Parts: sequence; structure tokens; C-alpha cells
Amino acid sequence: MAWESFWESYNQVNTFVEERIKTLEDLMTIKDKLRELVNVITPIRNVKDSTYRSVGAVDSAYGNLFVDNWGRRFDAVCVSGIGFIPNQFIQKTPEILRDEHILGYEEEDDYRRILKGLAIAKEIHSAKMWFFEMNMDLILIDDAAKSAIISINQAMTTKNLEKSKAGKEMKNIYKETLQALYDMLYMGTLVFIPKESDEVLIANKISSKLNRKIDKDYPLLEVVLDKGEYIIIEPETVLEAQPWNYTLPKVEGITEDFLSKLFNLLRSLKVIYFKSMAGRIVKIETYTPLTVNQVWDFFFLQGENILAYLADRSAKYYFGLLKKHVNEINPWKYRV
Repeated sequence: MAWESFWESYNQVNTFVEERIKTLEDLMTIKDKLRELVNVITPIRNVKDSTYRSVGAVDSAYGNLFVDNWGRRFDAVCVSGIGFIPNQFIQKTPEILRDEHILGYEEEDDYRRILKGLAIAKEIHSAKMWFFEMNMDLILIDDAAKSAIISINQAMTTKNLEKSKAGKEMKNIYKETLQALYDMLYMGTLVFIPKESDEVLIANKISSKLNRKIDKDYPLLEVVLDKGEYIIIEPETVLEAQPWNYTLPKVEGITEDFLSKLFNLLRSLKVIYFKSMAGRIVKIETYTPLTVNQVWDFFFLQGENILAYLADRSAKYYFGLLKKHVNEINPWKYRV
């Protein structure tokens, strides 16, 4: 029975892959038509050779390290950064926030919201200290702008926020985080890199013209674009999309006027899709369209940005060391 269940799952995986390949093959038969339609909506451009600029990247890891049989928890947020100046890498010392507490929230998920929001806030906060104040040309955040704002908002609006050290830290750096975000956006240095995105900006419009269902941007552009090609999408003007309604709480020093200016900058971010050297479609959100010329060839590990990858590995490495140490000394672990 166990093998029957395994083979059933095995075959389902194969079917899933085959369906994806068939979809791409079907789209390839009308590639020229698709390129023509995309080019009408927004011109297909070619990445140009560019002098390397200084680029920094930040990422974070967070989660629970330890739970004992008294209900005490030990959690951590680790933020790491790496920078590139032509012919030289800069490794920043990771920032680790540790939080020991007894869970005091209605649901365990509420506390994870604080950790996630704090991790994003610390990324933005640290990005300014590590790279913006060093006059780095570009700073990469390994997330979407919308996701970052949603995470910060969810953390700040969590009930009993200040019952933990992480919650107090979240509230303590909130104002500085938003100011840092505003400063970096205003100067055009931030580049957001969504890990994944369900946002559809162009596929539906193409689908309607073909009378054929294409409901995702990524497979469409995987067929349409060649390596080194990209398109720029401005949701408010090119596609007449409704602007995203951002929400963040007002606190002392954060006025409605400031939030309005911040949200206007966020809405002005342009979405760029490009095909990396690895052949994978990458999405970035940036204020300056020519950014793509400086960053596209950093995307070669199956399309992942090498700097964002190294920052991610660094954060997870130090978080993992703490996790490993806790596992070794934890007398309440139930598996040997």
C-alpha cells in the first residue's frame, strides 16, 4: 500500500511537469504574435553593457530557536548584508536580535507576524546604515514592496505588541524604518526583488486580445523574451490599473502627510521583467528604469541574484548556528 501511494504521487508530479512543458510549447507556436502584442503595450528593450556600480543587498532569517516544557520560548531575528564595489565584496557583520519570553498572544501566529515584520523592518533599517550612508548606488531588498509594507503593518497592529522584546523593538524602530525607506526611495537607490509574485500586470491584457487564456505573466514572458531582453511596466499609466492602497499606522512623528508622500513614492515604482542569463524571468521593482543595466547579470544562479543569495545564506547560516547549538543542549528535545 505504501508503494502504491508513492507511485500515485510520483505520477502526479510527472503529470504536473508535463502540463507545464505542454503549456510552454503551445505558447511557443505563437511566439511572434505574442511578442508583437507585448511590444505594442510596452516596448521590448535590450539590456545594455554598463559600468558596474556599487550594489548592496540585505536579507534576514527569523524563527523559533527553543521551547521548553514551561512554555518559555527563545526566538531570534538575524539580518545580514553583503555589498559589491567593483572588484571587491563587503561583508557586513550580521545583526542578531534574541527574544526570550512566554507566549502571551491569543494565537502563536500573532507572534510570528511580529518576527516577520521586525525582520523586514531591520532589513530596511540596516540597509540605510550599511549601504545608503556609504553612498552605494543600489540597494537590493529580497522581497516585494507591497509584501514589505504589509508585513510591517501586520506587525505594528498586532495585539499586545509590547509584551515581548521583539515587539518593543518593532515599535522602537518603526519611525526610523519608515524614514529610511522614504530616504532610499526618494534617492532612487532601492531595488525590490520579489521572491515570487501572483500579481498579473500584462498577461490578462494579452489574453483578451488573443481570445486565449494566459493568466500569468511569468510563462508568457518566458516565451516572449530572449536572454538580456526586458520590459518596463508602469501599472497606473500603461495598464490603467488601480493604484495599490497602502496602509500603515500613524504614531508620534509619523504624520498623514509623511505617509502620503511615502505611498506616492511606492506607487511610482516601476516593474521590470527581464530574462536573466540563466533563462529565467526575473521581476524587480525600482524607481530608476536603467537599474536593470546594472543588476541583470548578477542574476545567474538559476536566475537568482548572487548578492541577494549570499545575504540570504549568511543570515540563514548564523541563524542555523544558533539553532544547532540550541538543539545540542536542549534537554526537552523528543527525538534523538
